[in-house]
Amino acid sequence: MRTNFRIAAAATTTLVAALALTACGGGGGSGDTKAGDRPAASSVATPAADDAQAPSANDSAGSTAGDSKASGSGTGTSTGTGTGTGSSGSGSGKHAAAPAKTDSKPAKKPSSGGGVVDTPCTGANVKLTATPVTRPINHILLTVTNTGKTLCNAYNAPSISFSKDAQSPIQIDRDTIPQAVVTLSPGASAYAMVRTLGEDDGSKAYDADHVTVYFHGRSGNESTGPSAYAALSKHVAVVDSQARATYWQSDLSTIDSW
Repeated sequence: MRTNFRIAAAATTTLVAALALTACGGGGGSGDTKAGDRPAASSVATPAADDAQAPSANDSAGSTAGDSKASGSGTGTSTGTGTGTGSSGSGSGKHAAAPAKTDSKPAKKPSSGGGVVDTPCTGANVKLTATPVTRPINHILLTVTNTGKTLCNAYNAPSISFSKDAQSPIQIDRDTIPQAVVTLSPGASAYAMVRTLGEDDGSKAYDADHVTVYFHGRSGNESTGPSAYAALSKHVAVVDSQARATYWQSDLSTIDSW
């Protein structure tokens, strides 16, 4: 009986010791406390490195780094005076486009076709035509056309001869002086009107079938260059003392009713 009691007591002691040992092991190991119940280790948030770089001397005038909230002279989501590309958090600036190149060569000077001209129109560079007109009667239209390759001036008025045996020089009507010297470009024409008869002064008329024109230089007094000759389509009656002529004109309408 005592033997059974001792065995039972020993078993009880062994059980109590086992329980005690179990209780002690829970304090240092996993036990009943779960890992999720412990406070998480503190962490320091590290800000993302700012990829924007300070503009260099070359970039300062035209670009800057862009980011998701770009400001200044670059462009991210905002636009400044420079140009750039931006993305969330970082970006890189680009130089503004260089201005288009301009031609450094000086512009060509215009042709000086209208420059100072001192070449007189003469029989060497013009063609003369002489046309009797019906109105006014007893009038002939003289036309000189520049057949040369350069400008020429029709100075003053034509000196006219209908015959080698002219009785007197043909008078010039000074009321027809043009406002400026008549300058003819190649192919252009000048005009003068000639009256062959006037008031009867008792002089005898003669028939003419051609006309010869002499030209003047700048002074208007001297004859210059070769003369020009033109045949008339019909004979005309001429009295030198009654005949008169106009100055050369660039516009025919100024003398067509003279």
